[in-house]
Amino acid sequence: MAEHSQNGWPVLSSNRLTWFSAAGGRFAAANSDVAVLAKYLIERFADEVEPIEGRVLDDWSWAARNVRGSTSVISNHASATAWDLNALKHPQGVRGTFTQSKIAKVHSILAGITDGKGHKVFRWGNDYVNSKIDSMHFEINVSASTVRLARTVLQRRLEDEADMKWNDQVALTAADAKIWGPSWKAGDKVTIGLMVRYPTLARRTEAELKAYAAASAKRDAAMKAQLDTLIAAVGALAAGSSSEVSAAFSNGMAALKTEVDKVNAEADTLEGSGVSDADIDADVKETLAEAEAERVADGTETAQPVVDVAQTERANA
Repeated sequence: MAEHSQNGWPVLSSNRLTWFSAAGGRFAAANSDVAVLAKYLIERFADEVEPIEGRVLDDWSWAARNVRGSTSVISNHASATAWDLNALKHPQGVRGTFTQSKIAKVHSILAGITDGKGHKVFRWGNDYVNSKIDSMHFEINVSASTVRLARTVLQRRLEDEADMKWNDQVALTAADAKIWGPSWKAGDKVTIGLMVRYPTLARRTEAELKAYAAASAKRDAAMKAQLDTLIAAVGALAAGSSSEVSAAFSNGMAALKTEVDKVNAEADTLEGSGVSDADIDADVKETLAEAEAERVADGTETAQPVVDVAQTERANA
């Protein structure tokens, strides 16, 4: 009867491994389903959490051995269902080697690799409760059938994202909603086509141009009033009545001053879009980060040289 590793997967010999390249390194997997999911995990980790160092004794996959310190429990590395990333930076038993923001990012990545029924595929050694913490370590935590289903779910999701249509919908961010106007709020759905035709930055520019045009129109009206005053004064002067000239000038200038003061007050209180450059910059950076993550997920990243990862036994679980 074949031996099995801690997670119930069969122990493999070196000639039964499925090899794959990810983040500049070469790793082993139990089968092609495992390889697809592990590649996705490793590449997102390298792109969004921290680069894979690729140094000797640093990044591991298959190793035929027991769990460190045990004489009976076989390591998941022996079934090619476990991988160690940046081992020298995150040694076994040492806490605090990842920042809270990096921990949150890893959890977010792992939460996105499921069978579509709420079962996460990978377990992270940083989350161990009853075992020694092992922050370098990632392992399969489900059956082969669940992994097969998770591969299908992931590939279908990536294909759907790659085939986004003009009528597909996205949610507006808080910054989007402020710029688009009072009838919009964060979370409102708009089509991709509408976002492309009227992107957020363009909508802010549009709002600012409308505000400028409105102020210009009011100033034009004030100029017309001034001209009307001058015309009335000239008309009265032409009639030869000094009292009429005086009255025309007095009434006209008073009306003009009132109108100009009103226009200036309105112009001074124009708020434009209500979104600062900092709001827009943060929104754009977030969008670019999401686009970069999708680029990696779609496998369109620039090819990197493949570096063989040592297959000898490491010093940590």
